[in-house]
Amino acid sequence: MSTVIRNRKAYDSADVEVTFNGVSIEVVEITYDTEQEHQLNHTLKSKATSWSRGKITPTATMTVMMHDIVPVEQAAGGNLLNIAPFDINVTFINEFNVPVNDTIVAKFQNQGRDVTGDMGLNKQYTLFVLDIDHNNPI
Repeated sequence: MSTVIRNRKAYDSADVEVTFNGVSIEVVEITYDTEQEHQLNHTLKSKATSWSRGKITPTATMTVMMHDIVPVEQAAGGNLLNIAPFDINVTFINEFNVPVNDTIVAKFQNQGRDVTGDMGLNKQYTLFVLDIDHNNPI
C-alpha cells in the first residue's frame, strides 16, 4: 500500500491530500513521473567516451471517482479538454506533520467513462503535463 518512503517513514494513501486548482478532491490514484533522455557519446573507438542529457518529459495519470469529476465537467461546459492548464498539488504528511508537496501543471488529455459492474465508478485520465515541481514549498 505504501509507495513513498522519506526519512524511513512509509507514506500511506491516508497521508495524501490532492488539490485541483486549490480545491481538495478525492483521487483514487495519481501517478506522475519525470524522465530525461540520456545518450552515450562515441568517438572512433568502440566504447563511449562521454554522455549527455537531453529533453525532460513529464507524464501523469489521475483516477477520479465519477461523482467528483462530473461537477468539473459541468463547470467546463461538459468538455474537460477545454479546461486550461491547472495546478494539481499532491501533499504527503508524515507523523511529525512535515509536508512533502509536489505540484503538477497539467490539463486533461482525454475524457470518457469506464462503466463496469464494480461499485463506485471511476475513470483514469491521461494528463498532458507541462511541468512537475517535486518537493516544493506549500
